[in-house]
Amino acid sequence: MRRVVNFPPQGEENSPSAPVRFALIALLAVLIGAAPSATAAEPETPEPRFCHRHVLHDYLAPLAGLPKLREPPFRRTGRFIRFHGATIAASGPTLAVSGGSAGFQIDWDRNPRWELTLRLARVDWQGRVMRWMGERRIRTSDLGQALITEPEFLLHGRPALYRTTLVIRSRKGRELGQFGNYYRVIRPTMHGRLALGSDTYAPGSTLFARIENPGASFILFGAEFRIERLNRGTWGPAPEAPDVFPMPLYFVAPGTTSNHCTVFPIPSPASPGRYRLSQEAIFSWPLQEHELRPTLHAGFTVTPAYAALFASK
Repeated sequence: MRRVVNFPPQGEENSPSAPVRFALIALLAVLIGAAPSATAAEPETPEPRFCHRHVLHDYLAPLAGLPKLREPPFRRTGRFIRFHGATIAASGPTLAVSGGSAGFQIDWDRNPRWELTLRLARVDWQGRVMRWMGERRIRTSDLGQALITEPEFLLHGRPALYRTTLVIRSRKGRELGQFGNYYRVIRPTMHGRLALGSDTYAPGSTLFARIENPGASFILFGAEFRIERLNRGTWGPAPEAPDVFPMPLYFVAPGTTSNHCTVFPIPSPASPGRYRLSQEAIFSWPLQEHELRPTLHAGFTVTPAYAALFASK
């Protein structure tokens, strides 16, 4: 078992909300981690390009114009690369909705006996330092038999850009390398919607629906959905599809669409008329005060079978 030394995020040690903060972040991590495992069963009908992930709002675009930093290898290339016998990675999401943490993760097989200096700064849109927020100095030789250290800083919910830097020196003070990362903190917003690949469907065709999330929150959707029909101005269960339909769970990041669709084959005996797909979604972010589970709807029309046949000729 690898021994880990975790340093509390600077600024969080004496906060009474610390247990709540990290419990919520841990819950979000569980939800995020649960999504891939629940999607093992692929739908029988191949999904069109409409169901692939698309970017609606790139919240990280402002970071592209900032002065370049030497990012840890994993964040830059997606691969872990050894640095003087150790692996260095960034910790905390680059996009922090309502706040989070920022820092580094360093692990080794043999203690490198380094002198580490970590700094956090709030920067402007040109990358200039507006305020130094914190500094930490660590001797890895003081960590005993630890094989991993994860020092980090607390990012509060105030919208801003932040920069972390890590300077690594040998025991004799010789600089071995520098690494850095940018982070953006934004306020959460809810703008999720359910979108269909078409407004009209013929009996026997297949409906594809995706979640679009231009807002700054995380959305978990799936588990089940319903098909309802409009009858005399009132929505109710569609006679051709009266049951609740199970499906996998999927996760949608801020500013993107879902990477999978809700799939519903229109029954051949479906009568012409107005229908809608109804599906519950969970909107979440760290430090969320209460759970938000709205039901999203997307309306569509089922056309007569002969009309679809005529349109295809």
